[in-house]
Amino acid sequence: MLHTLAIPDFITQYLGRILFVLVVVAGLIFGASDLARFRWRRVWAISQVVWIEAWRRKIWLVTPLAFLGVVIISQLQKPYDEQDAIRQTIKFCIFATGLVVAMTTIILACTNLPREIENRVIYTIATKPTTRLEIVLGKVVGFAKVSLTILFIMGTLAWAYLALREANMRRFIAERLNTEGAVAPASVATLKYYQEAGLLYAKRQEEPDAMQILARPPEESGMLRYFYGNGEGSFLMPFDINPSAITPPGASQPAPQGLVVVAHVGYLKKGAATQPSTTQPAAPAPATTQVAATGPAIVPYYGPFIIPPEQRQAMMTGSTSISATEPTISIDVLDANHESLGAAKPFPPLKILELTNRNGLSQVSAYFPPEVTALLKGRVYIRVFGQSPDTEYFVDMQQTPDPVRLLYEDAPQHYIPLAPAPSPVNPKLPAAPIFQTRSGTFGQQLRGGPERTPVAIYRFRAAEVRPTDGKAPFEFRAGIERSGADAPDAPGFAGPTEVLVRVRNRATSVVAETIVRPESNRTLFFTVPADAVQGGEFDVHLKNLTLGDYVGLGPRSVVLITETQSFAWNLTKSMLILWLMSILITTIAIFTSTFLSWPIAVVLTMVILLGHWGVQQLGESIQPGIGATVVTDFQLKDPAKARAVQETVEKLSSFLNFISTILPDISKYAAVEDIERGVSIPWLKLRDALAVTLGFGLPLVLLSYIFLKNKEVAP
Repeated sequence: MLHTLAIPDFITQYLGRILFVLVVVAGLIFGASDLARFRWRRVWAISQVVWIEAWRRKIWLVTPLAFLGVVIISQLQKPYDEQDAIRQTIKFCIFATGLVVAMTTIILACTNLPREIENRVIYTIATKPTTRLEIVLGKVVGFAKVSLTILFIMGTLAWAYLALREANMRRFIAERLNTEGAVAPASVATLKYYQEAGLLYAKRQEEPDAMQILARPPEESGMLRYFYGNGEGSFLMPFDINPSAITPPGASQPAPQGLVVVAHVGYLKKGAATQPSTTQPAAPAPATTQVAATGPAIVPYYGPFIIPPEQRQAMMTGSTSISATEPTISIDVLDANHESLGAAKPFPPLKILELTNRNGLSQVSAYFPPEVTALLKGRVYIRVFGQSPDTEYFVDMQQTPDPVRLLYEDAPQHYIPLAPAPSPVNPKLPAAPIFQTRSGTFGQQLRGGPERTPVAIYRFRAAEVRPTDGKAPFEFRAGIERSGADAPDAPGFAGPTEVLVRVRNRATSVVAETIVRPESNRTLFFTVPADAVQGGEFDVHLKNLTLGDYVGLGPRSVVLITETQSFAWNLTKSMLILWLMSILITTIAIFTSTFLSWPIAVVLTMVILLGHWGVQQLGESIQPGIGATVVTDFQLKDPAKARAVQETVEKLSSFLNFISTILPDISKYAAVEDIERGVSIPWLKLRDALAVTLGFGLPLVLLSYIFLKNKEVAP
């Protein structure tokens, strides 16, 4: 079996492009004589025969039967509201269309050539001036026309059905709005928007560049960033870990003595002054200064320092905990999926991380033990939690743009800082910390109440702004947990959940405010004056005003609507993506049918189509190290058997990762997600779909031609 560890990374990375060039060059050289005799009219004539044959086999009957199933399923659905009903119907229509086109194309294209060879129909064509290249291209064009016909029928039926359903729903919405008491107050604004803008549309939208949840808006206190304690608030610092870079010579694992973590955090107790003192901490110690009893001293950013042997030994041991007299924090590390890998331990004799400086930033030191550092690779996040109640923690972005530092031991008693991940805005600077709060069912929980509650900040930069009638429309979608509307007798009940929305223009300082009443998992629309978003540099602040309620927010809970387009045009783009997918399926099916019988060709076509997607779904389970995991799970005690199983699994996982690099990525044919959400499908997705179709389709057409030319199909 091929062992990909022996293949250079460069070849593995560009293997698809290398094979593309080799196949195209080989096809041009091998088929130079046939290219000289190539005539497009013969290709078109063959394609017409393919299309007429498919029509005579009554393939078109599949479309009304499939659409009948869509109508039945859409009538049985139980949507949240009218917009959700339309979205689900769109999903059913596109899914059914893609399924019909894919299955029809696979069956027709895989059976066409073997059947013609078996029935000797191809003898008549092959003995004519027609070249084998023209035969292959004629088949591809013919089945592309068949799939285009199916898509046209299904698309027309879908558009007509959706338009009819939308008209009925808008009429029903108008009746509800005109009936007193028929609509909850929180739903009036959304239903009015549906009535005016319609339910079928394709909007262009600007998504926020970043989302943060802080205890206070940042502009109120300059470069200070606040977050709440009691385990509610935290911030993350990203690092890109290369295991080989933190593995000393001769070591068996990365950072065998652990990693030191240093955080700079301040605090304010409840009722304290609103502006803390941010006096500069003590001057950095020289590169070779001894370390204090509570951990390493502040060091120059890229300067090493020496840690005493007793501290180094303490990193490998534990101790009993003691009571905290000052606010405390905790530090852990997350992987790229924000799953915790382990917690940092304080240096003995402490077992808690206290903030001892009451007038500014405290320097807190801890370490990650070897069993945690062995798991670190790629993008990881160091998370700092505020633990104490009635406390606001803060970091000073002016004094410490990187409030968390990691250090590793590259030689005995010699530690060097690891650089944080670069900022996506300016790679010369470290990435800014990411402030967040607790996670719930619907995302990060924005706690409600009249005072001392967090604020969510959505940052928009260089946004494309196209206000309508002097107003800028926004879309807001969130989840509500512990809603007061479910318990009107509960203490602090204030009716439906209310969220204060504040839009601040960073260039002009214009501020616009409005109060919205979101419903759980339902889209809400609101508008602000255009001056608040003019120039595209603005922030949107959200504050939950309802005591006892939690608003669940995600990175795209707030988006700016910049333009609306015709739904019919958006549906057409979706059909074009499916058509490009059908052309890829045709080329694969014809390629496999040139050297296999049609049943095996059908199976192989499915494997080629789904291979890359399947490897993606396996994800981390086939990464290096899976062999040892399998041996552990099966509890193999015999060393010989354990080694054989481990090596076999490792080679198999390597082979799967290798082979997936030359298989088509069908995720590029995503035709449902955007149109279902009412978002205009960007031309970038059409370009990506076209690139996959040409990148895999052209070499397969040439390979099909080469195989067919060397196959005896005529006397």
